[in-house]
Amino acid sequence: MRAFITVALIAAFAAVGVASSAKFVNESNVADSAAKPGRCLLVVDGTKYINGRCEIEMDKGGSFQIYEKGKRGYFAYVNLTDDGAEGWWNEERTATHAHSSLGTLTRNGACWENERAKVCAWR
Repeated sequence: MRAFITVALIAAFAAVGVASSAKFVNESNVADSAAKPGRCLLVVDGTKYINGRCEIEMDKGGSFQIYEKGKRGYFAYVNLTDDGAEGWWNEERTATHAHSSLGTLTRNGACWENERAKVCAWR
């Protein structure tokens, strides 16, 4: 019985893309909005604030959030709009809300970026 449950769990995770690190985050490969582990990049004004393991949370419409591993780290939101996306981040490691604008972002593969910022997420 235990072996059957283990095999069933592995199959379920594989079906939602958890086992594939090559996929970039989009609405079609996320089963729900719960935070999932992944790899992220957050660059603002030439400084890397997140570069590696992270938590990724997707919203139904394709907007997403990335969170640095740890209790109080950096995080960023990418909110999709009709013209692309708007980005926000917390700017200070201990801040609890994304109060600083990253501006309008354009999609480039797994990333949303502009001349000032780049937000990427891979699962």
